[in-house]
Amino acid sequence: MSRTLIALLATAAALPAAAEAPVSDALKALAAMPAPLGWATEEGGTTGGGTAAPVVVTSRAELVAALGGQNLENAANADPAVIVIAGRIDLTADDAGRPQGAADFADTDYDEAAYIATYDPESYGRDREPEGPLEEARERSEQAQKAHGMIRVGSNKTLIGLPGATLAGGTLLLKGVENVIIRNIAFEDSWDFFPQWDATDGSQGNWNAEYDLIAIEDGTTHVWIDHAAFSDGARPDDAIPPVFGRVHQHHDGLIDIKNGASYVTITASHFFDHDKTHIIGSSDSRTEDLGRLKVTLAGNWYDNVRQRLPRVRFGEVHVFGNLFTPSAEGPYAFDYALGAGKQSRLLSEANAFVLPEGIDPAQIVKSYKGEMIEDRGSLVNGAPADLVALYNAANPEKPLRATVDWDPPYAYELPDPAELAGRLPGEAGPTLLGDD
Repeated sequence: MSRTLIALLATAAALPAAAEAPVSDALKALAAMPAPLGWATEEGGTTGGGTAAPVVVTSRAELVAALGGQNLENAANADPAVIVIAGRIDLTADDAGRPQGAADFADTDYDEAAYIATYDPESYGRDREPEGPLEEARERSEQAQKAHGMIRVGSNKTLIGLPGATLAGGTLLLKGVENVIIRNIAFEDSWDFFPQWDATDGSQGNWNAEYDLIAIEDGTTHVWIDHAAFSDGARPDDAIPPVFGRVHQHHDGLIDIKNGASYVTITASHFFDHDKTHIIGSSDSRTEDLGRLKVTLAGNWYDNVRQRLPRVRFGEVHVFGNLFTPSAEGPYAFDYALGAGKQSRLLSEANAFVLPEGIDPAQIVKSYKGEMIEDRGSLVNGAPADLVALYNAANPEKPLRATVDWDPPYAYELPDPAELAGRLPGEAGPTLLGDD
């Protein structure tokens, strides 16, 4: 990008909030670029807000207004829009810009200490989910937070960030919409103030949070996310004490794609310091997702993230040219990267894994009732590795077939995986604003 364009963008950041005049022709061209590769280019491609006049926003209230004005109804607004994010926007903030917390959303009958005491598995039991007045009050509290902090994005929208643009404390919800571009923005800390305890979740029970940083669902199609960053921010789940011996989890996914969503590409983004990263396909019972959930993940950096990189059900998912740098210890100690779920068809190509001592390369692939996964040209610590063969050798009782029954229909160029560890840390994330 030229120095002239950088200067134009800096000027744009100083414009009045929600300005209707174009930021610049150059910014419009940048914001409306078609997706360069992957599933988002198929079936008509992804153009976002196109050449709509950019609007600069600096607060949650301005963002909601630019998206249509009434948050709960904004998904119905399909008018093309290019929305330029300037600065840090707290999605918990009220219309006056005041950040809000649990007390602002809590139902009058909800009390966290009472909730913990009531559903302690030592007294309540481990064979049933929470029910009763306190769980109902928790659900009402959750709905109040969701109505405010889950920002609905309609069809034909581009959200693009100026340098330093951040959306914090909430979720972008793409539900039943199409043609959305999101670029050059940092997303962090979609904190659930009211997580649910479920003693029946796993052998020891788990706390479950509600909110992703971006949720793509219910038939949404044609989404391109590029040069973005995703993390728990300054509030990781281990920052507070465990409860019932389990992490008191307040974050869910980073980007989840489910319930018939399709034609999604995520490129050149940085995912870091988090547990559950991507779920693609929400349930083994949703056989209607067959033929949907077409997703490309390319050129991303997965750094100190624990699992779901991605975990896939049903979808034709293409994962290529990504860098994985997990940790063996700490709150995000590595579990697995590529999860083969029910009837999934995950194709991995030219990915690079840099594993510290203590992580077995056989952990990279994990089966969740999957039957197949294909890997071509991956490197582990600089050496060629057959990820499926490593998994099968460690799991002879449930081997995976090493081929999938599809090929990407779009053109793409594979990178040299030996170069990814040196290149992607400087390229992935909100780094669009540099010289040509």
